[in-house]
Amino acid sequence: AAEREYLLGPDHPDTLASRYEAAFVLGRTGHAAAALRAYKRVAEARIRVLGADHADTLAARQEMAYALGRLGRHTDAHQVYTAVLAARERTMGAEHPDTLRCRHNLAFNLGRLGRTEDAHRLAREVAAARARVLGPDHPDTLVTRYEVAYELGRLGRWPEALATYRGVAAARGRALGPDHPDTLAARHETGIALGRLGRSTEALALYADLIADRTRAQGAEHPETLRARHGLGVNLGRLGRWAEALAESREVCAVRARVLGADHPDTLVSRREVAVALCRLGRWSAALTEYRLVADARTRVLGADHPGTRTAREDEAHCLAQLGRATEAAEPCHRVAAPHRAAAH
Repeated sequence: AAEREYLLGPDHPDTLASRYEAAFVLGRTGHAAAALRAYKRVAEARIRVLGADHADTLAARQEMAYALGRLGRHTDAHQVYTAVLAARERTMGAEHPDTLRCRHNLAFNLGRLGRTEDAHRLAREVAAARARVLGPDHPDTLVTRYEVAYELGRLGRWPEALATYRGVAAARGRALGPDHPDTLAARHETGIALGRLGRSTEALALYADLIADRTRAQGAEHPETLRARHGLGVNLGRLGRWAEALAESREVCAVRARVLGADHPDTLVSRREVAVALCRLGRWSAALTEYRLVADARTRVLGADHPGTRTAREDEAHCLAQLGRATEAAEPCHRVAAPHRAAAH
């Protein structure tokens, strides 16, 4: 990009293409803020050189919206996606693949804004359009069907979510292969849906197979392998097999702490699962130790007022109450409740 800028000028299309690629790499390597700045610069230059509705300008603006979403700025992302979508529909047509990609991203972002019904409706429309235009087993069609299933789950419509996830997993197995990460992801979500429907025996069998496949394809300590093992432990607990659930959650917690770090959100989820199993086994003192570790870590990482931290303090208080330590139990609850009383005034 620097050489092209020197030789061709800062606004030459080839210079901007290189800067676009540099922004793309930044975004896909976890540098969303830097990517957003780079995309914004490219978009502004392309507006000057190519015009606001040029396909390359719209591509840069759409990537800006994606970066905004990665930064948690979903309202800003929604505004950009909406503007880009209007331009794409006007210049390319409603069912152009690039228009459908923008509509898919808009649906995804609506879900992150908590507009689950809107997200589900739009994702279903995009999935149908992509099936018509690209084919029912095209990877882009399956990505949108996966999003439909996710929003169905958030709506509590688990039988439909299960059927959709199973369809996506089967289609991805055919199109991408059984060990492709996207195929394995759809199988994992199928396990979640089974568990939500109380079909934990089936979920347990699915997770056992998935762990074997992920271990072979990605390694025993890959985060997604550990996520599958976590699902196995959760369903052992749902089946009342708490001693086995405890052993599994302890192992997963130890590996996650080593691979991801002691304060990583996934590690803390596993540590909480250890505490839950200990409670179910009547080992309240040991559970209290684990709950406190979770609460203290979330306080450090997320802050005292974060919903995850408040839940951890409530867990701690419940455990103290079970141990007959009512006076101490009131202190975590007080720390949780006080900010909300203050905010109400």
